[in-house]
Amino acid sequence: ERSGGFLMESGPDVILAAKPAAVELAQRVGLGERLHGTNSAVKGSYILSGKRLFPMPDGLTGLVPSRFAPFATTPLVSPLGKLRVAMEYFIPARRNAPDESIEHFVTRRLGREMYERLVEPLLSGISAGDGAKLSMEAMFPRLRAYEREQGGLVKGMLATKRQQRALKKTAAAPGQPPRQPAFGFLSLPGGLEELIDGIQREVRRRDPAGRNAVIRTSARVERVERVDTGHDAAPEFLITMANGELLTVDAVIMAAPAYQAAAFVRSVDEQLASALRGIEYVSTVTISVAYPESAVPRPLDATGYVVPRIQQRPVLACTWVSSKFEGRSPAGHSLFRLFVGGAGRGSFVERSDDELLDVVRGEMGEVMGIHTDPELMRVNRHDRAMPQYHVGHLDRVAAIRAQVGRTPGLALAGAAYGGVGIPDCVTSGVRAADDVLELLGRRHLSELGNAI
Repeated sequence: ERSGGFLMESGPDVILAAKPAAVELAQRVGLGERLHGTNSAVKGSYILSGKRLFPMPDGLTGLVPSRFAPFATTPLVSPLGKLRVAMEYFIPARRNAPDESIEHFVTRRLGREMYERLVEPLLSGISAGDGAKLSMEAMFPRLRAYEREQGGLVKGMLATKRQQRALKKTAAAPGQPPRQPAFGFLSLPGGLEELIDGIQREVRRRDPAGRNAVIRTSARVERVERVDTGHDAAPEFLITMANGELLTVDAVIMAAPAYQAAAFVRSVDEQLASALRGIEYVSTVTISVAYPESAVPRPLDATGYVVPRIQQRPVLACTWVSSKFEGRSPAGHSLFRLFVGGAGRGSFVERSDDELLDVVRGEMGEVMGIHTDPELMRVNRHDRAMPQYHVGHLDRVAAIRAQVGRTPGLALAGAAYGGVGIPDCVTSGVRAADDVLELLGRRHLSELGNAI
């Protein structure tokens, strides 16, 4: 949303550059040159401890400290807690252990203090979830692989650094192109809505007559049924729209949340519907607020802060938007976005705007020292929006995929299965499209794939 010179995101605000699918998609639809990183003038973020903000130790990537000095000097972890982290090198590996929660894994390898004060608040920013339930294999497979293949996290990181040094030498060889940095966050000048608009624009450019692709918005689906066409022909699907329209189609890709997909496939495959209902979701609220710079007593020298669960506060993170990105607020003003709720922090989606304003007042007053009401406030309620990859998630998804494979013409995509970030969702969409185009290619619509 644009209002009064402010640009406010209601959903995600960054693309992770380390996973290239979304960047490649942006390039395919003509937006590659518009991608930009976060503000180079600010680096890092803070963690709230008590009512004070402390810098997050530099090099805390993948939940494990990769640099000694910043971690050794941070006041967020006690000397005993740091010693416990250092002991990780000597802890025997459980190479064949079954899936476990992130809390159990990190506490087992690095100690409880490291989990509660550094790892858990980072988790909240990813999935708004509860680390006591979230799956280590599903959320951080690389760290689990360190233990399984290298014998531990420190050993795994040392092995990775050796590989990176070797790659740098390879990149420095004559005739080799320079390697691009693997990590970073990207956005677009007009917000991530630009990506959606760009996709629609490119589809219409390639097929201006709408012969092969038609995009409909605000077109709610009521029901999906499978229809036996007889004569040894493959079944079709009948889609009932909210306006009463009936669509007969060869294949369906469902990119809805898992619980909505379950409702759609109930008449097609009750066993699949039951498996989809097993993926749980949590609700969150995002609140964008703006203040005059004169009302903000501290420098906005980072991208924001995260809040550990042990603080028992409703806010799990606060992004300093006007610091994180250039051009998101008019001169002389500061824009923030608070993330409220999530697993174990209470339900806020049904709270009124006045009640949420009280949350804003408490948080910004106690943490940021801002004691005036915001001059602008926008509330976005995300009811059951964040899928939770609980322990056993990979087995659950494998069972779902196997069941989907028994229904030709049906495919699933979205955040519920193989990653909640935008690149992961793009990858799931490409995979689903490939599955469907392969099916259609075996039948009578092979020209569709070529056209798109």
